[in-house]
Amino acid sequence: MNDLRARIAQIVERDRAQHERSPGENGGTGRNPLYATVDPPASGRYPVARGPSASAADGPRFEVLEKRIALDDLGLEIVGRGACDPLLIAHLGLKGASPDRWQDVLFLDTETTGLSGGTGTYIFLIGVAHFAEKELILRQHMLLDLSAEREFIEGLKNEIEPFRACASYNGKAFDLPIIRTRFVMAIRSELTVDDSHLDLLHPARRLWRDRFGSTTLKQLEESVLDEGRTADIPGWLIPDAYFHYLRKRDPAIIAPVLEHNARDVISLVRITDRVARAVTAARAGRAPDHAPAAFALARGFERTGEIDAAFACYESAYYDGDNALRAKLALAFARLLERRGEVERALRMMETLVALGLGSDRWREQAESRIRRLSKKKWRKALPTAS
Repeated sequence: MNDLRARIAQIVERDRAQHERSPGENGGTGRNPLYATVDPPASGRYPVARGPSASAADGPRFEVLEKRIALDDLGLEIVGRGACDPLLIAHLGLKGASPDRWQDVLFLDTETTGLSGGTGTYIFLIGVAHFAEKELILRQHMLLDLSAEREFIEGLKNEIEPFRACASYNGKAFDLPIIRTRFVMAIRSELTVDDSHLDLLHPARRLWRDRFGSTTLKQLEESVLDEGRTADIPGWLIPDAYFHYLRKRDPAIIAPVLEHNARDVISLVRITDRVARAVTAARAGRAPDHAPAAFALARGFERTGEIDAAFACYESAYYDGDNALRAKLALAFARLLERRGEVERALRMMETLVALGLGSDRWREQAESRIRRLSKKKWRKALPTAS
């Protein structure tokens, strides 16, 4: 425990030192200004609400901080602009009905008193962001007294209820189950956006895991957004930092946690836009130059019934990929080739892959069955010409 406290103190002192040095790039903070939402001791904090307290001396029991960011400053091209395309939303991991407008989507990320979930784990901070006109409005709800959870959750419910859908990063496995639990435990209420949920972890994995390995938000900031975190509190330290803050009430202790949460929410919005860009480019015939990403998009386009885009991505993945990937996608690609009337091309591809001895026994059985089917179709097609 002493080691944890020392690590938290080290992070706090590092954060203080960054803000005390002379101004330089980005105002001398060493941070991208998009993410500098909360700076110790108070600059950058925009309280829009404070919870009631037993007396004025006690201070607020919860707080809501707000920051507004122009869409142009975020570099967004698709997300937040115009209406929602239901087929595009499907590529973003949507489960449930599609929202009509980007303004109907609430982006969220939680920080909790433990990392394993369960009824004893509280949400003490949740960052939520939504679009309004040409801005992204980021609000951070922070619980300053665990005994005020009921009022805190009531305020969070009022924040969430107007939205048709929510977006998260691994929210299906962590954020939404714990939000649902706290809603039931604190106010006996259901979570209203649970049925329409965009979990960006899954499309991000499909597009970038084979290229970058890790697909944490921190890794994607470095690899996709070119915005690495030079100073960040590790996630496993956040619960201890919060409890340390409750004892000391030093804003500098909680400031790194607030900034970590703000970064996660804003990066979630920007990663959503990057996935949307990849989908839109592939629809226009510009498949990703990374074969596994092209294959992932091809499968997604098949699910949404966008056959021409699926074909373009399968073709790109086949010619840019290695033999293992070619075998993996060959059956689906051959089916689309056959559908387009390119029977002979599909046949040559399957015969070549089988001759190379690729795939499992089960795959070769399926491939040989497809070869027989294509051969029959080829000769039936040639019969009228021969006669």
